[in-house]
Amino acid sequence: MKKLFSIVALAAMCASSQAATVLSYSFTNDATPSVSGGSLVGTVSAAYAYIETVDANGDPLSLPSFRPDLTAPAIAVGVPSARGYGAPISGNALDAVDQAVLFSFSAPQDISAFAVTLDNSTLGTPFGTNVEFYNSQDALLYSILVDQTVSGFSVNQALSLMGVSKVVLPSGAFYDNASLTVAASAVPEPSRVLLMGLFAGVAVFRRRRA
Repeated sequence: MKKLFSIVALAAMCASSQAATVLSYSFTNDATPSVSGGSLVGTVSAAYAYIETVDANGDPLSLPSFRPDLTAPAIAVGVPSARGYGAPISGNALDAVDQAVLFSFSAPQDISAFAVTLDNSTLGTPFGTNVEFYNSQDALLYSILVDQTVSGFSVNQALSLMGVSKVVLPSGAFYDNASLTVAASAVPEPSRVLLMGLFAGVAVFRRRRA
């Protein structure tokens, strides 16, 4: 029995932790992020969004759902000042003036931080707007207030959100230097998998002997 406990202890020591994954958006040419740290499980995409309120049969949805707008043009980036949105910035920014932007994960993610900076204008929605985080059932997990009437408004917030499938940036502004941090996760190393298999084999052998 002591040998079995030794095997379990050794297997636990072989566990490793995958580094947090940081998705950084500079919006230089498009809405494709650079990925640093650990690898992202699945994919992330960006599109202009609309709110769906009915299902395929025309019946009301239990929860309104942000969906990619297939009739909208591709995500646009540009210089905010060219549209009258404040003083020039360095480089381009994400143009969400006319329509909200939806970031969709193909697999739910645990988000540990979010950051973004708005344009240098005082335009935008004069009342509170929010960056919103949803799960795969379209339930709102969390929202962050952004004041589009404050020039250069920025957010840099630590989070602890599990199972995020959608992130929505509200319309009415340009967004720049956005980042999403996917929390680190425990990953078994090959040696641990081998040891756990050995443990299972020994356990079966002991049962047979008994």
